[in-house]
Amino acid sequence: MIETIKNQIYEHLNKEVKVISKENRNRNEVFYGNVVEIYSHVFIVSNGIERKSYSYSDILAKDIQITFL
Repeated sequence: MIETIKNQIYEHLNKEVKVISKENRNRNEVFYGNVVEIYSHVFIVSNGIERKSYSYSDILAKDIQITFL
């Protein structure tokens, strides 16, 4: 299952994505950027100002949602 997620992220390397992550107290954070780096357990999304790392297991656990734009 995680390999499928990794492959989908890899196909969108250097492409724009929208990431919605769950925060405390039922708040969501929305982050737009490009997938710039891919590692074995995490991937990096950058918008030129900020860089954020997310794990593939967060997608599997539904802690984050990623939309390919």
